[in-house]
Amino acid sequence: MDNQKLTRRTVLKMGALAAAGASGLSLASCESEKSDVKFKFDSEIYSDPERAKVPVDQLVKKIEGFKGKQPNIVLILADDLGYGDLGCYGNGVIKTPHIDKIATEGVRFTDFCAPNALCSPSRASMLTGRYAHRTGVTIPVRAGKDTFVRRMLAKIGLVMGDLGAIDFRGGESLADGLPQSEVTMAEALKIAGYKSALVGKWHLGDFTENDHYHPHKHGFDYFMGLNVANDDWPVALYRGEEELIEDVGLDQEHLTGMFTKEAVEFIERSKDDPFFLFLSHKDPHQPFVPSKPFVNRSEAGRYGDAVEEMDASVGTIMECLKRNGLDDDTIVIFTSDNGPWFNGSSGMTRGRKGQSFEGGYRVPMIARWPEKIEAGKTCRASTMGIDFFPTFLRLAGLKDPNDRIIDGKDIWGLLSGQEKKSPHEALFFFHQNELEGIRSGKWKYFRYINTFNWPIPLDKPNTFIGEVAGGRDYTPPGSDKSVPTMGTWPLLYNLELDSKESYNLTQKYPQVAQKLGRDLVKFENEFIANPRGWKN
Repeated sequence: MDNQKLTRRTVLKMGALAAAGASGLSLASCESEKSDVKFKFDSEIYSDPERAKVPVDQLVKKIEGFKGKQPNIVLILADDLGYGDLGCYGNGVIKTPHIDKIATEGVRFTDFCAPNALCSPSRASMLTGRYAHRTGVTIPVRAGKDTFVRRMLAKIGLVMGDLGAIDFRGGESLADGLPQSEVTMAEALKIAGYKSALVGKWHLGDFTENDHYHPHKHGFDYFMGLNVANDDWPVALYRGEEELIEDVGLDQEHLTGMFTKEAVEFIERSKDDPFFLFLSHKDPHQPFVPSKPFVNRSEAGRYGDAVEEMDASVGTIMECLKRNGLDDDTIVIFTSDNGPWFNGSSGMTRGRKGQSFEGGYRVPMIARWPEKIEAGKTCRASTMGIDFFPTFLRLAGLKDPNDRIIDGKDIWGLLSGQEKKSPHEALFFFHQNELEGIRSGKWKYFRYINTFNWPIPLDKPNTFIGEVAGGRDYTPPGSDKSVPTMGTWPLLYNLELDSKESYNLTQKYPQVAQKLGRDLVKFENEFIANPRGWKN
C-alpha cells in the first residue's frame, strides 16, 4: 500500500497534468529533433560488467619512491547547506563555532563548487573524481519502494520538463545507482592500507532493492546510515548489511547523535592505521528534526537548529581526534553537497539547489591539517568537489586510476598555500542531462539557463515553452535589429566583481564569450564521444 492516499482530487490533478503532457507530446517530439539535451546515453553503457571485474590494484598504483606521511582523512559532508550558512562565511544568525574554528585553524575556500547542484550526482562525482555523467548518476536516486503517486508525478514531470513548462528537462537519472565499474576513493585508498567508513546518508543506489549498490560493494569497510535522502520515504537505517529500521519516517531526532557516536567509535578502533572517514550528514536537508537540546535553539528556525546540531557533531569529532592523539596526523575537510533548498542562505550568490547559478553550486569548503595547512588562510582559486579524489590519492601515495579520465585535479598546492592559481583551465556546470555553463578563471558563461524571472519563470530558448516566450521580439520598422521581449543568451559574468551573476557582459566582452562558448562545445563533443571516459 502506498503511504500517500490517492484522493479523487489528486487523481483529477494527475489527469489534468497527463492530458496537458499528452497534448504536448507531439510538440515535445518535434522539439527533440533540435534538442540540446545531448547527455542522454543508453543506460547499458553504465553496466560494463567486464570492467567491474578488474581488481582495483590493477588500476590504482602506488607512487614510486613516495616518502610522504599518509594522513588520516576525515571528510564531513553537509546536505543542502548554503554558502552563507556558516559564521565563517558571514552568517550572523546561525551559530557554528566548531566549524568556524576549523576555518580559523586552517584554510577557507571562497570559490569552491560542489560537483553538481543536486545531491546524488554530487556525491557520485565527489567519490570518483569524475563528472556525474560519467557515472550515470545524474538525478537524485529515488527509493526503490517509492509510492505510486510519486512515480506517476515524476513521469508526468519528464514530459512537462521536455516542453519547458517545469525545470525538469532531462530529469531522469541515466543509472539507478553508482556502477560497480567506477572506482571510489574508498576503494582506491585500500591500496595504500586505509580502513574506510561511511556514516550517514548514502543515496547512490537503493541497496534495499539491489545489493550491488551497497557501500560495502564500493570499498567501504564499515557502513552505518540511510539508503536514500531522509525525506525519500521509505528511508531505511542500516548497520552494515543489517536493516535496523525499515522506515525511519519522522523519527529522526536521534540520528545526528547516532551518526556522531558511530564516527567516533570508528576513529577510536582505527587509530593505529591510516583511516578514511566519510561522515555524510542528513542535515540540513528537510525535514528538519533536531534532537531536543537543539529545538528552538537557533533564531534561524528549525533549519538553524539542524545546522547548529551538525556543528556540535563536528566539535565532537574534532575533540575525539585530539583526545586520541590524532590531531596532527589528520586532514579534516568540511563542505556541502550543493546549495540550499527551501531554507538556508546562498550568501552573496544567485540561485539555489538544482540551479547552475552560483547559489546551486558554490558551497563552503574548509580544510585543516596542523603544520601542513597554514592557519587562518583564504583561498580564492576556483575548485570543485571532484578535486578531493586525486588530492586524497596523492596524499596517500597513490596515482590516479590508469584506465579512465579523472576530471578532478590535485589541489594540495592550494590547500598548503604553495600555489595560488586553480589547476583547472575550466570547470563545467551540468543541469540534469544538459550542459549549461563553463567557468574559466573569473569568467562564467552560460549557453542558456532558466533565469526564473517575471513574467515567465522558465525561458530556456531550446524548449517549446521558452521558444514561445522568446518569440515575441519586436523589430522596429526599417530596422534589421530586434528588441528581445525576454532575456538574451548567451550570458557572461565576471565572478570576481559580480558573484550574484547580475550583469551580462557578453556585448562588452564578445571575444571572451565566444571563446568560452567554443570551449564548452569542444568539451561537450569530446564527452559525448567517450561518455564513460575510458582510456583503453
